[in-house]
Amino acid sequence: MTDKDIEILKDLSETHNITKTAQRLFTTQSALTKRIQSIEQELGCQLFIRSKKGVILTPISEAILPYVRAIQQNLSQIRSLAANPEGELSGTLQVGVAANYARFQLADVLEAFIDQYPKVDIRLSTKRSPDLYQALLAGEINLAIIRGEFPWAEGDIVLSEEPVCLVTRDEMDETALNALPFIDRTSDISFDVGISRWMNEHKIRRQSGLQINDVDTIMQLIRRGIGWTVLPEICLQNFESVKKPLRFSSGEAFTRRTHLLYRPDYFRLPQVQAFVETVMNCAHH
Repeated sequence: MTDKDIEILKDLSETHNITKTAQRLFTTQSALTKRIQSIEQELGCQLFIRSKKGVILTPISEAILPYVRAIQQNLSQIRSLAANPEGELSGTLQVGVAANYARFQLADVLEAFIDQYPKVDIRLSTKRSPDLYQALLAGEINLAIIRGEFPWAEGDIVLSEEPVCLVTRDEMDETALNALPFIDRTSDISFDVGISRWMNEHKIRRQSGLQINDVDTIMQLIRRGIGWTVLPEICLQNFESVKKPLRFSSGEAFTRRTHLLYRPDYFRLPQVQAFVETVMNCAHH
């Protein structure tokens, strides 16, 4: 198999769709189908079952996928290490960044990094932290800047810890919050558990039909007195109304941390080390 075949197998296992995989790889459906048939002939087994709803992975295909991903990671490292014969930092950097960090802090990091290392090919995606965590586990990205707490036993740098705040238009007693709708927002489990704990301790009901993920829209509603919410401080840089840091009944502050997670193998790549250093410098400033 070639490295292109490796990419085909990985992408098809993610999309379960011939058309989407062909679009990803800038090829035609017929050419992709022929290549899949060639791979199956070479390996002497069926890897995918075609159906009206897409393709289904066979047990053999599921068994070999971890090895396919490992081969792709090793090829990426080989190319990155070999792409810099003259000493100038280059290579590919695959980074995932949590949406709120990307919105409020990423521009400073990218500006500093690109200015110093213009030949590094940055492939960056912004997603929800749970999605980034899964991409990191699957080896699809070199490192991830993630908000919240996830089980990770490898490289973990805490970039910041900030208060989580009660956000309202006017000063009010916490018991009065039950008279206003709570503006809910999809987040990771650790943040949602913290909100539920704080509400239960303060006898506040989580009742509302308002489920809004866009922070700008939430801010507009709160400025008009339409509800209240709970947000980490990073989202409130330009908010001028009431933002009160929260504490649990034990006195412990309700906080939100930003982590930079990576695998040690990837940290051997010089462009990954340079990016981590840039992120940490920007965090300290």
